[in-house]
Amino acid sequence: MIKKSITAEAIRQYAVASQDLAPIHLDADAAAKAGLERPIAHGMYLMGLAQSLYIAEHPTQWITQYDMKFHKPIEADSIVIFDFTDDDCAVNVTLTTEAGDVIASGAFSVKEVQS
Repeated sequence: MIKKSITAEAIRQYAVASQDLAPIHLDADAAAKAGLERPIAHGMYLMGLAQSLYIAEHPTQWITQYDMKFHKPIEADSIVIFDFTDDDCAVNVTLTTEAGDVIASGAFSVKEVQS
């Protein structure tokens, strides 16, 4: 289990890098119009972050395929808990809030890197 702060600055940096500048990710007024307290993180940012966190802890693994379902948005300046469980050649991942709400869930297919 890994806790990670999802900051407004990290969301902004991802928006610039991905060129996904949708206002709901960057603008508090746009987020409020959508019924949110703050801008939200990009789903692809969360999925990429999950993969990066896993690989950092398992450097001999290579992710060959992934599948992620997004259940609810996560607002900027929130903590996300990344929980990884190994299952043969797959890694199940669940992203939750500190309150236990599931944000996203999915799996990575992994294989051992040949040296």
